[in-house]
Amino acid sequence: MDNKRRFPLILDGFWLKIIALSTMTIDHIGFLLPPSPTSLAFRYIGRLALPLFCFMIAEGVFYTRDFKKYALRLGVMATVISIAILGSELIPLITFSLRNLGNIYLDLLLGAVAVFLLKHNRWYIKILVFLPIFFGIASFAAEALEFCGCCGKILWFPFFLRTQYGFFAILLSVGFYFARKLTNIFIFWQSETTGIDSALYEDSDLKLKAQNIISILILGVISFIYYLVGRLLPAQYVPLDINIQSFAIFSGAFILLYNGRRGYNKSWFQYGTYLYYPVHMVILYLIFSFL
Repeated sequence: MDNKRRFPLILDGFWLKIIALSTMTIDHIGFLLPPSPTSLAFRYIGRLALPLFCFMIAEGVFYTRDFKKYALRLGVMATVISIAILGSELIPLITFSLRNLGNIYLDLLLGAVAVFLLKHNRWYIKILVFLPIFFGIASFAAEALEFCGCCGKILWFPFFLRTQYGFFAILLSVGFYFARKLTNIFIFWQSETTGIDSALYEDSDLKLKAQNIISILILGVISFIYYLVGRLLPAQYVPLDINIQSFAIFSGAFILLYNGRRGYNKSWFQYGTYLYYPVHMVILYLIFSFL
């Protein structure tokens, strides 16, 4: 069938990860800079990272041959980061706090678990997807109440066990999973309309572009929901990150160009992407401690 492209699908999984890691680093530099228009601009750029990570999580869970190993890697990193966050608060010799940065690996782990549950054939397993979503909502509520200062320390949900983005990353991962399902429905409709065998659409540009566009639409809907939550809550409950998170929609420009391929994925790069987060944070803190 016709595979002519109105726009080139030039980004594989490798490049989406590179873009996500780069924008995340810019975000953390902005976080450590003194408040200024420059630091705020860096934080805006950093909003592009999370949707790309969640998009790759949904893709990874779909294609992985061993979800246990996949989840174990995320779980180990989530545990390490949680211990580091707790240690930065409790150990007197550590002069900086990691608490406000949160634990992105916990968000990604819960997103991966949610997608895995939805992939299951049995309905009573699928409905368990609400557990990671409720965890994210509870984390968001605890963070909002503590940010407000009206309830003191929220002991029923310790800070080192909270997600970094509340329920946002988990919903994004779930949304990107449903983008694939909606794409299949679209392809079935296209096949019925044109009379072309649906098997011919597999791996076609049409299917890839449809999935990318539907993913962007879902990203927009979930970003708008998150934005509405931030707008409807009293200002004292809303940290800056929620107010600017709607800029995540611009990451759709990269998702639009995704070609469905894994790309470069040697072992050193695969494990390096997991280690990059803690390593780059240590380097940034050392640099800024001497400035």
